[in-house]
Amino acid sequence: MSRPSLPVGFVLALALVGCSPGGDGDTTGGASTTSEAGSETEAESESESEGGSGSDSDTTSVEDPFPGALRVMSFNVLCSFCSSDFDPWDDRVPWIADTIARHEPALVGLQELTFAEEVDEVLAAVPGYAAIYWDPDEGAAYPDATVLYREALFEPVDVGFYWLSPTPDLPMSKGFADGFQLARLVTWAILRRLEDDAELLFATTHFDNNPPSQELSAPLVLERTAPLVQGRPGVLVGDYNSKPDSVAYATLTGGEPLALVDAFELAPQWAVDSNMEPPLPYDTSTRIDHVLVTDDGWRATRWVVDTWVYGPEDNFVSDHFAIMAELERG
Repeated sequence: MSRPSLPVGFVLALALVGCSPGGDGDTTGGASTTSEAGSETEAESESESEGGSGSDSDTTSVEDPFPGALRVMSFNVLCSFCSSDFDPWDDRVPWIADTIARHEPALVGLQELTFAEEVDEVLAAVPGYAAIYWDPDEGAAYPDATVLYREALFEPVDVGFYWLSPTPDLPMSKGFADGFQLARLVTWAILRRLEDDAELLFATTHFDNNPPSQELSAPLVLERTAPLVQGRPGVLVGDYNSKPDSVAYATLTGGEPLALVDAFELAPQWAVDSNMEPPLPYDTSTRIDHVLVTDDGWRATRWVVDTWVYGPEDNFVSDHFAIMAELERG
């Protein structure tokens, strides 16, 4: 089956869908939503709101704008046509879904989904989530940076997109590197927590891996994020294609014009979640997928990298491992 061409325009679109199975490596747009009654168990809901609303905390003079706990994930799922070294997309969809379902994150940033149909397939395999991604009126969707949020916990107040290029408001624009380069973007959403109306910014991105794209994208992200986190905290997850010793990472965590902190650095411990014995060694100095939070009161209680294998040949789901951070405030 031929695949559609990639988009040139933009739109805000809503689509309803709705089973539950098991690193290296993109201005207002579309929101795809899934709604499935009864798909979320009471235990799952309690798991995501662990830590409470913080309403009984009176130890600080200023009330936190987003008290309580939050579990987030970032996962570059490897595009469906990228590599013959991995299992076919149709085989990997339930494995992607299982990775999400095992950790039960409230919010997920996915990278390298390529077609809207792939978003629908993931949503159908993980009930209870809705998706926000670039979905234009004319042309095909481009979900390279897709936000998933649990519908039982959040609703979007505002969503938007900008492109990692010298012309960030021009859809599908590029230009931060010479030669062949894919369009990359940031997908962001201001989300309202249903239990208490608290708001936060959640964003996901996929920096291009061709230098100097990373070091040019980093200051743009800070510039565009700063006004979005006025009066609310923020979490930015993604494949930044930037190791901790890179210029781009130093820019992102440098404090100007916006202070971001790596949840890995905040966590008192980190762990490898694996079904292999012994688990695969993981070198944290090479990580390029990050959970970054605004430096305004976030704490990280745990940081996890998921190295599960699947199928008869015990293969990885992707050329990236999913990462998960347990955050809290208040």
